[in-house]
Amino acid sequence: MSNQELIVVKQLPIIQEQLKQLSEEIDEKVNSAKGLVCTEETVKEVKQVRADLNKEFKDLEGQRKLVKEQVLAPYMQFEEVYKEYVSDKYKSADIELKSKIESIESELKAKKEQEIKDYFEEYKTVNNIDFIVYEQAKINVTLTASIKSLKEQAKVFIDKIVDDLKLIETQEHKAEILVEYKQTLNVSQAITTVTNRFKAIEEEKRKQEEKINPRDEELTNDFIDRAKKRDEVLQAPKAEQTTEDILILKFTVKGTRSKLKALKEFLENGGYDYE
Repeated sequence: MSNQELIVVKQLPIIQEQLKQLSEEIDEKVNSAKGLVCTEETVKEVKQVRADLNKEFKDLEGQRKLVKEQVLAPYMQFEEVYKEYVSDKYKSADIELKSKIESIESELKAKKEQEIKDYFEEYKTVNNIDFIVYEQAKINVTLTASIKSLKEQAKVFIDKIVDDLKLIETQEHKAEILVEYKQTLNVSQAITTVTNRFKAIEEEKRKQEEKINPRDEELTNDFIDRAKKRDEVLQAPKAEQTTEDILILKFTVKGTRSKLKALKEFLENGGYDYE
């Protein structure tokens, strides 16, 4: 017996109905009700007509639902038997086979991914790179992807890092840039970040050097004035040449770059021996 002959309907449900005849009566009642004029004097009558129509409709709806239950009852019984003897068995087999398929595919995928990981580790070692991990390459290993294409993805990822390291090696602050690069693997961002950082540091140093303590400036100017007066005394004409003892005076001078430069020139022009 073929599958087409296993399930057949021997007799369709027979529903005796006289809806067409009833429809004419309904049309007469409905049209009559719609033609009513609702006023203060007739509102009670209109309400009664509406209530009568709703009651008739409710009764017919009850009969319709009863017919539906009677028609569906045999099918519901058939569906329960069908579920027990047919659908549950097919579904059970499908679930078990799906589980077996997923298990073997998971093993195949894990084996393939391990091969790619091994290649990744080997290739990065050859290139003397020790700060990256396989997960950073974000290689999507699927059953349909070939080993060759997956290895190529790993190679491209590591080759880019090799090129980035070559670029970093040419930079002025390469050590600092490398530290930054290892965190993001974004060479452009690393170079920009470190360059801007050193610019900010140099700018801050310049601002600090230009800051002058009024007391330090006063002491520096006073020292220069006293040194000039001393120099004038030493250069004044004397009746006889005398030899003075060489003395050592140690002090610390604070001032701006331009002030300290002026002081240095003064000492050199005045013939002072200083360290």
